[in-house]
Amino acid sequence: HEADPTLDDDVAAWFADECPLPRLTLLGPVRARTRGTPLAVRKAYMTGVLTYLSTRPYGATPDELADALGLTTSKARGYAKTVRDWLGTNPRTGQPHLPDARRTPEAISRGVAIYQVQDLLVDADLFRRLRARGQARGQDGLADLTRALDLVQGPPFSQLSGDAWAWLYEGDRLDHHLTCAVVDVAHTVTTHALRAGDIRTARTATETALLAASAEEIPHLDLAAVTRAEGSPGQANRILRDQVCNRTDDEGPPLDLSQRSHTILETRRWTGQERSGDASAIPASPELDTRRVAPSTGST
Repeated sequence: HEADPTLDDDVAAWFADECPLPRLTLLGPVRARTRGTPLAVRKAYMTGVLTYLSTRPYGATPDELADALGLTTSKARGYAKTVRDWLGTNPRTGQPHLPDARRTPEAISRGVAIYQVQDLLVDADLFRRLRARGQARGQDGLADLTRALDLVQGPPFSQLSGDAWAWLYEGDRLDHHLTCAVVDVAHTVTTHALRAGDIRTARTATETALLAASAEEIPHLDLAAVTRAEGSPGQANRILRDQVCNRTDDEGPPLDLSQRSHTILETRRWTGQERSGDASAIPASPELDTRRVAPSTGST
């Protein structure tokens, strides 16, 4: 909590009608809301440029930007300037949100030109920060985890357009990490809400996971548990049969369930509740470390 003192202010700014900082949406259809010079053309492409720069935890050199976009270094510098003008002036520093690459903190520290976006609000980054604090706060962290789910508007990195996204599909897949993160947080909220008898919160969390990851097993398992808790065991069993146990891809035979799905099936025993146990702490996901969810931006 003490390590992230601006989190509540940043979350409030994200949801405000009038936000003094630019915002980048990644947990759903990708879009940028900026406060600088409006773009007349190539907005989709420049959104890709901005997203690349804002998701580099240690910034990016002009050569790295050029390589990621398949451009000459000179062209990459020109696009960086376009993004700089588009983002506008940072009200916290009086300087551009994307400073001259020679004057960023990383550039000064490392002695090379580094592009580094500062004070851009990114929903994926806010999600990561809320999740980390929620887990650190134990039972009191459920409000943070629930708030994190409010940021989700659809499958991460959906409805991409333009040709500035090749970097996303190479190496460590940020879109996959974010999908797993949403599913894990929603599963935690659903589990604890069902245990507390808060079926409405459980359903909202589960529907958020399905919005982000409709093909994943865990949200369907959670949906079956919520539906049974609502008093519809027959419908719950149909969900379990059709969406989990008999799930197929490409009209092939049913897929083997993952070990995690087997564990949840056995643990719940389909009573709508988890086995009795210690509900005083929010467990971290065994599949996904919070540090791998999304790189920090300048707003952290």
